[in-house]
Amino acid sequence: PTLRGWESMRVASLLTALGAAVVVCVAFVALAGSSARQAGRVELQQQSQALALVGSSSDGEGGVSQQTTMLKAVWKPLRPQFAEFYPDQIWLYAGKETYLDGHGKEIGDLKSILRRGHYQTKVMTWNSLAVAPVRSVCWDHTTHVMIFPPFAEYPDIHDIARKDLRAYVSTGNNVVFLGGFASMGLMNDIFGFRLKADVYEAGPFYRSPRYAPGTIFEYLPERVGEVGNVYGVKISSLPPGARSYYDTLGESVVWSVRYDFGMITYIGNDMVEAFQMEQWHKVLRAAVAI
Repeated sequence: PTLRGWESMRVASLLTALGAAVVVCVAFVALAGSSARQAGRVELQQQSQALALVGSSSDGEGGVSQQTTMLKAVWKPLRPQFAEFYPDQIWLYAGKETYLDGHGKEIGDLKSILRRGHYQTKVMTWNSLAVAPVRSVCWDHTTHVMIFPPFAEYPDIHDIARKDLRAYVSTGNNVVFLGGFASMGLMNDIFGFRLKADVYEAGPFYRSPRYAPGTIFEYLPERVGEVGNVYGVKISSLPPGARSYYDTLGESVVWSVRYDFGMITYIGNDMVEAFQMEQWHKVLRAAVAI
């Protein structure tokens, strides 16, 4: 071939090689894009799986509708009974709807029960379920336990205060309700539960061999007696995920349920009788230390 022919062949070879390189690059980009889309789908799926339910507003039927929020941590199992752990501060409601209202002795008795063996713990009281006082307590970032004693009358609580209480629990705090029909009703009203009071069932009530092991309740008394006024809840009406720690014949008198990062605990004894109830007192101290 002539010189011009050799140059034409060389140019053709270069163009062929360049075309092959372009094809390889296009294929690589397509593969990378596919991998990125797949990774994005996996990440989106993982994010979706991390969503948790948070109580929001009323659903129109006395319940609570649900909205989703991204969780930022993973719950660990219930804390075992470590002697060194106990809350430094506790909020105790003592408003006009409760038997504690205006009764300094009864407030002192309940504080003594909570502080036995933990005298450094500070038990503070507040006296109104109006929006501002509830928000003040819920926004106290130094205190992570709140106790509601039994109610002598059903409390009137604003929807904003209900939302604040749900948010308080959702962010990792613990609310403990003491026994009573009004307590069950308030839990239903605030958290959207469907708790049903059980017909009277005589004690004693036995520690659950299924749920107590590995929790703070494991080393508590094997049974608690029917001392004082005890109000049980039908186990079949407990919210999903709830665990009964003391019960008998389908009636639970001590149970807890996770609510996002926090915990809601019910103790069926109203604790009005402050003496000769050491077994129940141990249960109460365990409940605030969950």
